[in-house]
Amino acid sequence: MNLIFTLAWRNLWRNRKRTLITMSSVFFAVILAILFFSMEQGSYDRMIDSLVRYSTGYMQVQDVLYHEEPSIDHAMLYDEEIRDLIARFDEQISFSVPRLQSFALIATESTTRGSMVMGIDPERELLLNDLSEDIVEGRFLSPGDEGLLLAKGLATILGAGVGDTIVLLGQGFQGATAAGKYAVQGIVDLKIPDLDNNTLYMTLEAAQWFFGADNRVTSLILMPENPSHTRRLANELLQELDREWYNILTWEELLVDLLNLMKFDMAGTAVMMIILYIVIAFGLYGTVLMMLIERQKEFALLFSLGMKRKILAGVCFLETLFMSVGGTIMGILGAIPIIAWFYHHPIRLTGQMAEAIAEYGFEPILPFSADLWIFYSQAFYVLVLSVLIGMYPVKKVFQLRIMDAKQ
Repeated sequence: MNLIFTLAWRNLWRNRKRTLITMSSVFFAVILAILFFSMEQGSYDRMIDSLVRYSTGYMQVQDVLYHEEPSIDHAMLYDEEIRDLIARFDEQISFSVPRLQSFALIATESTTRGSMVMGIDPERELLLNDLSEDIVEGRFLSPGDEGLLLAKGLATILGAGVGDTIVLLGQGFQGATAAGKYAVQGIVDLKIPDLDNNTLYMTLEAAQWFFGADNRVTSLILMPENPSHTRRLANELLQELDREWYNILTWEELLVDLLNLMKFDMAGTAVMMIILYIVIAFGLYGTVLMMLIERQKEFALLFSLGMKRKILAGVCFLETLFMSVGGTIMGILGAIPIIAWFYHHPIRLTGQMAEAIAEYGFEPILPFSADLWIFYSQAFYVLVLSVLIGMYPVKKVFQLRIMDAKQ
């Protein structure tokens, strides 16, 4: 085996220029693939993080009917049974955030709009998304407050400011009429346009009184200590809950439309990567083919001297593997400092592109992901390609006829 490795390594450097050109093609292709995947994965991670923090959380406990029919009538009791369950899994759950969410007509003197009313526990809500950092006017809610916190976009649509009084009218729990007059005590700039234009906050106690839903919430958000264990924790909690009354949904189930859109986008990326790896494959194949044509007489001479075909086949296979793996390793090592830099200093966009991204509620930057899977995956793909291409010279060595090679 040592002989095979030695011969393969020496043969590579008999034609240094060809070897370096082949390894360079793999090197640049791997760097491009890693950068592209890192940028795409970073954008997706940032998008999911924003939606999880401002909207769904990593998992939610709900009434069994609420997900299919999100009505205030399907608000669940937030009683001792639920509190005890959360307490039993305290080591795995970082914190919980109760919410009571429904819709109501919001009116000022000149404008009326249907919007989402969200009752929150101010102290726990800050653990999830730290909304107090996004206050642009007035102040954030405190426990016991009876005022409202308007999203900036909604406040602009209504023409309302801090200190103004607005009227809420809607349907409460089990058909009760929900109506009230509330003062605006703060305005918050949410990062997602749909939420920013259609959301107002009040304390959980005030929302329960407004909708006539005492001790009820529409969802209880649970944030696990380790987000990667979300699915496992959800399954464990489901085993302890009464499935006739309660259900637990993870963020993947709550953001199905977003994930489907991401999968569609990733399919386009996969096509581009396939094209890139086809280029790598043809580059390696061209090098291997040229090497075989140039060395047919050499192979015939080695067979005549008694070298076994399996040894020569192993040498040719390792030559292909060395070139591809060497280019891949250099590509990964070259990509690491680039990814590290952009991970800590993401590219900041300007102009119309920045405005377009900002309209969707995201900071106009191109974040990069430093997930090790991105590096491992590229190494794996190139390794598979090199093994497949490396089988070609093995096949040719075993099929080579000595008399034909000498001609």
